[in-house]
Amino acid sequence: MKTVSTALANYLNNTKNMASCDLYELQLANGNTYYYTDTDIDVTYNGNIYKHNALLLKRQNTKVNDRVVVDTMTVSIAANSNDLLEGKPIMLAAHDGVLDRAWLYLKRGFFNGTAIVDVVNLFGGVVEIKKCGGIALELTVKAKTQGLAQEFPVRKYYPQGTYSTTNGNVTASGGDDEYCIITPFVPRKETLL
Repeated sequence: MKTVSTALANYLNNTKNMASCDLYELQLANGNTYYYTDTDIDVTYNGNIYKHNALLLKRQNTKVNDRVVVDTMTVSIAANSNDLLEGKPIMLAAHDGVLDRAWLYLKRGFFNGTAIVDVVNLFGGVVEIKKCGGIALELTVKAKTQGLAQEFPVRKYYPQGTYSTTNGNVTASGGDDEYCIITPFVPRKETLL
């Protein structure tokens, strides 16, 4: 369930014909942030201008599960050589790794006339390039729970770091432990796991 402001709750409960749009916030690994929208005009929200004519973005529905799996969303971007990201055409930027470790956030904005009532955060996650070529770039956005699907290697011995606990305070060692090694652990037949 999404949390909304009182103003937006009143708007959603009392308005029959609503105007809304998607707002996209793209945060690159270097800290630069770009704002885009899929409506006909630029949208100003929270001090940021979401540009309508920079990229043509179209998303599929988000896929949210009730089990511990990775929630995903697919976003298609149509662009030409004039659409730039970090000073490069977006297709070249995607091939050069500009989108590596980037985050994309999706919000839904609701309007009362031309004024924005409020925004609902819908989805956010790590960007992965699914397809890139011609005038189309397809991104898969995976929620931050994606690490939960990884398997932990079995039959390995992982020693703890050198630290000590005194009165609830953890003190890490400042030196290296030259006798610390990681070795495979292969149990014998008679060892119960």
